[in-house]
Amino acid sequence: MPISEPNYTIVSICNRQPVEEYYCFKEFRKSIEGANNVLIQAMGTNYQGLCDKPKFVYRAIKGGYVKTKYIIFCDSWDLVFCTTPEEIILKFLSMNCDLVISAERNCFPDDLKDKYDLLPSVSSFKYLNSGMIVGYTDKLLETLEAMDVESIPDDYFDGQKNIHFNDQFEYQKIFLKQPVNIKLDYECTLSMPLHQVTMEDLDFSEPRIRNVETGSYPCAMHMNGSSKTDGLREPILKKLNLL
Repeated sequence: MPISEPNYTIVSICNRQPVEEYYCFKEFRKSIEGANNVLIQAMGTNYQGLCDKPKFVYRAIKGGYVKTKYIIFCDSWDLVFCTTPEEIILKFLSMNCDLVISAERNCFPDDLKDKYDLLPSVSSFKYLNSGMIVGYTDKLLETLEAMDVESIPDDYFDGQKNIHFNDQFEYQKIFLKQPVNIKLDYECTLSMPLHQVTMEDLDFSEPRIRNVETGSYPCAMHMNGSSKTDGLREPILKKLNLL
C-alpha cells in the first residue's frame, strides 16, 4: 500500500553541524532531500549528551511537534539513506511489530551482552544499536515513557572525570522489558550498522548495496564506530551518488 509523505516524520538530534571529515552529515541531508523531516537542536534544554537524544524526541512527540503516524528516528552524523522513507515504512510494516531497532555485530556497552547472546538472533548482527528506530510514533512515546526517560541524569563532571550516560544502554534495557512489541533488525533490512563490517561483507555489484551475510538490501547505511575511518565510507557514499 502507498505511504503518503505526511504519514511519517524523519527525526534526528543534531547539536551542531559537524566539520570532521569522517562524518557524513551533508550526505545525510542530501539522502533525505525532499522528505518530511525534523532536525532537532534543542528541546527544552541545551544538548547535554547522548541521553538527550531520547529525551528530545520524547519532548518533540509529547509537545506535538511530531504529529505523524510513523516515525523514523535516526542518527544524522554518520548515517545515510539508500532509498526512500516510504520504502522504509513499508518494510517496517511487513515486520509486524510496533517498533524496529537496528542490530549490529558489536555489543556496546556490554553490560547486558550475556542476555542478548541468549536471544534467538538469525545473524551475527544480534546486538541492539540505537542509530535507527522505525515504528509507530505513539508506540515510541509509550516506550520512552516506560523508560522514564526524563529521569535519566544529564552528563556531568564529578571533579575528576566526565560522567556520560549512554542512550543505547537505556534502549538495551527497555528492549528486554518489551513495553510494546519491539523487534531487532537482525537481517539489516532497515539499517545496517557497519562497525566490525569489512568490504567483503558488502556486495556492490547490484544497483543496491547487499549485505552478503543476510542477503538484505539495507535501506540505510550507518557508519558507526570504526567504519568511519576504515575505508567503507567513501565507496558507500560514491555508490549512493552522495559524493
